[in-house]
Amino acid sequence: MKRFILVLGLMWGLMMLIAGCAADTKEPAPDAAKPAAVKTETTVATAVPKGIPVLMYHKVGPDADNDAVIREDLFRAQMKLLHDKGFNPITMEQLNDYVRHGKAVPVKPVVLTFDDGYADTYSIVYPVLKEYGFAATVYVNPGDVGTRLTWDQIKEMQKGGVTIASHGYDHVRMNELSDKEQLANIVKAQTALKEQLGIDNKWFCYPYGRQDDYTQKVAEENGILLAVTMNPGWVHQGDNPYALHRIWIGNAVDLAHFEERITTEDYTDL
Repeated sequence: MKRFILVLGLMWGLMMLIAGCAADTKEPAPDAAKPAAVKTETTVATAVPKGIPVLMYHKVGPDADNDAVIREDLFRAQMKLLHDKGFNPITMEQLNDYVRHGKAVPVKPVVLTFDDGYADTYSIVYPVLKEYGFAATVYVNPGDVGTRLTWDQIKEMQKGGVTIASHGYDHVRMNELSDKEQLANIVKAQTALKEQLGIDNKWFCYPYGRQDDYTQKVAEENGILLAVTMNPGWVHQGDNPYALHRIWIGNAVDLAHFEERITTEDYTDL
């Protein structure tokens, strides 16, 4: 009888040992079986393009009869097209490096510029730029600040990544001014941007696109690296950095013509 009990005890112990081993060899939980995937940032490919389209916007709003205005719905559709088709808006710094030094930029580059500093640049344009993470440059006339945009709005856009640049202190035709007046219009704007925004401004847009050799000279002498005109066409490596062309965008530029203007230099003249 004792022998039977001993055998029974040994069998029971063996069964418990087997059960314990089985529990120890259980498959790990899915989370423990493999490490979590690590997210890596995607990098945008770069290249040295044959040319870059610099887009020229003014007011965004309902003024259908004004060539310098674009409807809000059309503007939003254009920005969506840029995003959906993989275009990469670049900064003035990147454009400068390309024009002067032939440096590579993100593929499918485009430059977004907005003239005059309208109120809708803050209320409409800025939120759309933030939505897509687009770089852009806004040219303001410090002498007009307070009538359209406020300095607080301009500072907010600057803090949000928008490049703020000079359109001259006053919105006047530079080539119709005396040399002294041209100098004053550029220097006063540079001083105001330094005082209000803390920047040594390097970018200029000629009001009405009007300028002459002296305008270019005095712009360069006062720290400007790139200046844009209203002359139509793309920008190329080696172009005169003080007479860069831009592509006009307004209500007449529907989505089909918009895509044409950012994909070919030989675009339809509207």
